[in-house]
Amino acid sequence: MKSVKLASAWLALAVLVGGGSGCSVQALKDQNRRLKEANDRLISENNKLEEELAALQRRLGGGLEDPGDPLVAADPGGAIKKGAPKSALIDDIRSEVEVFETKQGIKVRVPDRVFFALGQATLSRQGQRILDKVARLINSYPGHVVRVDGHTDDTPIRKIRHLYPTNWELSSARACTVVRYLVDKGSVGANRIFPAGFSFYRPVATGRSSSARSQNRRVEITILNETA
Repeated sequence: MKSVKLASAWLALAVLVGGGSGCSVQALKDQNRRLKEANDRLISENNKLEEELAALQRRLGGGLEDPGDPLVAADPGGAIKKGAPKSALIDDIRSEVEVFETKQGIKVRVPDRVFFALGQATLSRQGQRILDKVARLINSYPGHVVRVDGHTDDTPIRKIRHLYPTNWELSSARACTVVRYLVDKGSVGANRIFPAGFSFYRPVATGRSSSARSQNRRVEITILNETA
């Protein structure tokens, strides 16, 4: 009889402990879920703040890279002249991508997704069409030196490391692709155009949000004030 009571006591204790463990596990799961939700909200809020900060910096001209002024005029064959009528060529390009004036000259800024698939350096059909317009603009400034800059975000190269070990190689390859097209298809003089790859070291937006990284992945074509 005593052994039966002892067995019953052990059974009751096991049920109690088991039930308590179940409650503890469930409580931990609930707490983990709440922490995850709070973390997701913080990430979302942080991304939103980063985007707002980048937009404010662009408006104030305090971004990491000077965006320049909206291009108001151009004098084909010479330097930019403010106050003159807008060029039809510039207006045509501006309907699709950014065009503005910097201290160096006329800059055309194109998001990488317009020219290239992610992680690739093969020019898209849309990119070719835009470069046809850019070539006409470049050729309206005969003799001026043209620089083509490739820029990436700070995401490390992984799947295509056999092609591009780092973002240096990818940014340079994209710049070279644009230069080749402008020379071969756009009749831009090869003696006055050159490529440059900057990897992710010249960002125009801060932070690691998808929006910031998208802005930093770009190609910039600058018709320099200097002549060849």
